[in-house]
Amino acid sequence: MPSRQKGKKKPEGQSRVDRLTASPIRVVVLCAAVLMISASGGILIGKIFEPFESAPEIRSVSALAIPTAAVEPAARPDPLVPQSPFTYNDYPVTIPETASVESVIEVVSEPVSLATQADGLRDEMPAWKRYAALTPPLQGRPLIAIVIDDVGLSHRRVVALNDLPALLTMAFLPYAPGLQGKVELARQNGNEIMLHLPMEPTDHHVDPGPDALVTGLSREELKARTIRNLDSFKGYVGVNNHMGSRFTADGEAMAIVMDIMAARGLLFLDSKTTSASTGYRLAVERGMPSAKRDIFIDHVIDEKAILKQLAEVEATAERAGVAIAIGHPHPATIRVLQKWLPEAKKKGFLFVPISAVTALTFKG
Repeated sequence: MPSRQKGKKKPEGQSRVDRLTASPIRVVVLCAAVLMISASGGILIGKIFEPFESAPEIRSVSALAIPTAAVEPAARPDPLVPQSPFTYNDYPVTIPETASVESVIEVVSEPVSLATQADGLRDEMPAWKRYAALTPPLQGRPLIAIVIDDVGLSHRRVVALNDLPALLTMAFLPYAPGLQGKVELARQNGNEIMLHLPMEPTDHHVDPGPDALVTGLSREELKARTIRNLDSFKGYVGVNNHMGSRFTADGEAMAIVMDIMAARGLLFLDSKTTSASTGYRLAVERGMPSAKRDIFIDHVIDEKAILKQLAEVEATAERAGVAIAIGHPHPATIRVLQKWLPEAKKKGFLFVPISAVTALTFKG
């Protein structure tokens, strides 16, 4: 008698799939394998198509964008594409109205050459032109330049200033922390930047800050401090004095400082912390774009008092055609400006950067 075959014979024609699914354990293993393969395939497909899907932040365009050159871009493949609301102002590379169609096509078809020309022109510009904020058409309207001093010590207040509904000029203290990033934030929001240079006040109990310019320093030390302050950040059009009621009255010391600023192509705004200040006169003598402060708006930090000063700013602008007002980043000042700026615009006042004001009288 033939011996019984060991093991159960598989039915003939049974598929491999049937054999795999014959056991519950095999089913579990099979499902896990399918899931792993599906997940890997999905990741692979995503990687393949990812370069063709732009991120939302790249696709979006800032509402403030104005057709202008970029703010010192690291790489600019197309110089005709708008990059920020801040411009190198009235000095772009332009195409003459009389240019032929062929010459226009040639310029547009050679963006690298155009970018090189624009960069060369900017390098030759003085700082007060190179870093000037965009000025809207004046149209014969009364002008107001709002300058906010003592900026940079608080990032939160820098943000609050940038949220105000009008163009400002912000004067940054050279010893503020994280300075360059705050400056770039303000520039990218279309505001203009100045350096708020610490100088010796009459009251010796008041500290103007580190590396302040004080009377009695040697000529060499005065130059060294001035240069250190001026080198503290980039992107500003000029300088105004922080305190300085004693130092700005010293014509000999101020002349040393003004010579350095003039050589750098900066403008000067005399904050007029004393009627004896020599700053404006010395700037004019050196052919620097220059101006003097008209009104302090928050010498008294009180909302009603600030509104009263702003009414004086309006009256000065109506009477003289332009008014320069200086304030500070106090919460009360920011709250008042938030309410007053839209109302002043409705009345017809135009808010401009300090470079626009100095350009009105500058002959160089």
